Amino acid sequence: MTNRNWRLGLAVLVGCACAVLLGTATSQAVQGDKVHEVGGGDGLKIDAKLTANDPRDSVRNNCYAKVYLVKLQKDKTYTIRLNSPDFMALDPYLRLEDANKKQLAFNDDDPDEKTLNSKLVFKAPADGTYRVIATSFADNQTGDFTLLIKAN
Repeated sequence: MTNRNWRLGLAVLVGCACAVLLGTATSQAVQGDKVHEVGGGDGLKIDAKLTANDPRDSVRNNCYAKVYLVKLQKDKTYTIRLNSPDFMALDPYLRLEDANKKQLAFNDDDPDEKTLNSKLVFKAPADGTYRVIATSFADNQTGDFTLLIKAN
């Protein structure tokens, strides 16, 4: 390898590292580029896991988070649930933001259940893509969860 090629390779590597450190490589915070649709019937179900490799939540800074883009329709009401099979590992905390990352709703414990699962009932103010954030109540928790979104 020539000296010039070595320097070029190093410059590309440093540039990529700087983009990650400066936050310009933000696509990894959202779970891919996919925008999920909430179909009829049982709606949308996503089984996943929070891990120590996930980014930190922008609001709950000491908590890992996964962000899901979900298309919602104006004036429709949705029930959004975040369930954990093991509350000792993961006490679910659910947040909802608009496309501009403005928090619209959040929930720690479902008010209708005697569990630590989270539930939001949300009427969409406009057609659009919303950000559903699966995170935890306690710092640094990891574990399996199920995200359920159903149109009422």
